[in-house]
This record gives sequence, C-alpha cells and structure tokens, in this order.
Amino acid sequence: MPYLTVQEIEAIARRVVTAYKKLPSLCGQHANIIQPDLLVCGLLRLSVEYHTLSISGTILGLTACGEVGVPIYDSPNKPEYYFLDGNTVLIEKSLTEETANVGRRHFTLIHEACHQIFRMLFPKEYMGAIARRQIHYCRETNSSRVGDWEEWRTNRLASAVLMPEDMVRENMDAFGLDVPMRMVNRVFASIDYTRFSDMAAYMGVSKKALSIRMKQLGLLKADYLDDPYALVNIYPQEDEVYEEDWYGKD
Repeated sequence: MPYLTVQEIEAIARRVVTAYKKLPSLCGQHANIIQPDLLVCGLLRLSVEYHTLSISGTILGLTACGEVGVPIYDSPNKPEYYFLDGNTVLIEKSLTEETANVGRRHFTLIHEACHQIFRMLFPKEYMGAIARRQIHYCRETNSSRVGDWEEWRTNRLASAVLMPEDMVRENMDAFGLDVPMRMVNRVFASIDYTRFSDMAAYMGVSKKALSIRMKQLGLLKADYLDDPYALVNIYPQEDEVYEEDWYGKD
C-alpha cells in the first residue's frame, strides 16, 4: 500500500463526495450532509448486512476484500460462519436499536466502506496473496492506535468522506457558529455547545467525531467534551509547592 499524505487522503475524499453528489437520487438537490447508506450502497455498490459480530459487543463492523469466513453470533448459543464475498460490509446489529448512537453506526459504516475504497484504488496492494484473506475490523475501542497506519489512514478518509469541509463550513454558518469556533464546552459556552450539538445531530455524526474533524480543518480551537471544567483547572508547576503539601509531613 503506497504512503498517502493527509492532502492525498483529503483529495480522495473529495473525489468520492463529488461522485456522491452526482447520484441520480440527488439530482437537482443541494447536498449539505452525507447519507451513509446511500453512499455505501448507491455509489460504491456494496452490500450491507447487520449481525451480532461478537459476544462482547466490541466489534462494531468488519469487511474483507476477498472471500473469507467470519463468525457471527445472532444465536448466542450457536455461532455461525458468514462468508464474505469481498463486496460486503457487516455492521453490529445493536447499532440499529432505537437507543443506539446513530453517529457511531454512520462512522462505522463509512469506515468499513473506506477500506473498500482503498481496495478499489489500489487493487494490487489489497488483493495480494497475503491481504486477500485479511479482515478489517472496526472496534469499540480506538483502533487507530500508535503505529496502526492502516486504521489511521482509514479513519482519516472516513472522517473526510462523512464530513466534507464544504459541508462542515456550510452547516457551521447555518447553525450560527463562528469560524473558527473558539471551543466546545457545555458549561462555559452553553449556547455554542447547543448549536454544535444540533449541527452534529443534523449531520448524523457524533459530537466527538465532529469536533475531531473540525480541529483537523482548523475550524475548532479547543474541545472540552470529555471534561468541561478542564478549562479552569489549575495545575502546579513542577517547582511549585503549595502550603497543604506540607501538612502531615514528618
């Protein structure tokens, strides 16, 4: 697989989105969001099925570029094998439940489709003897760990395809957000946080995925989604000693 710069990955995403906008079902419409199922099935012509992919629920999606069998657990007491044909994406069935995170399902679907996009663009590298039976998993935990170039590259493409820069900018304007946005913080910037949350819901993505994408594009300066009070937390310097540090010492 050739090395791809961020700029090259973004260029691939733009080509995919341009082709998506030309789909007959979008003819005459102004597309300001990506409909993942339409892109995956209508543009890429991939099949999508929903099954229980693991007992623990940690596998959110998977695909393969060749023929290979994978276990599925629709009947917990009787695992079965599903035989991938190189043109199918499997998604964890629980992601379709009413209480499930829609953004997680959408990103998982696009992530697995992006493995197939790379296969379409670089068939020799993806269809070699070793790679032919490789299964690409999207897991609940962060799969783009340090050193995992394949998953980092796929996550980056998925983010760019699902949240194209022009659509992000257009929706920021529609939802009344400054460009760049100063921060996402539900406590200290509640009005902007509400608008940001509404924008994420409208685009069908999680707030975390949108914040990461906006930071990639230079459209968001700070993200306090995990800890809104981190903005005001005070940490001592290494050479500072507070009075209470001495209490109780011999």
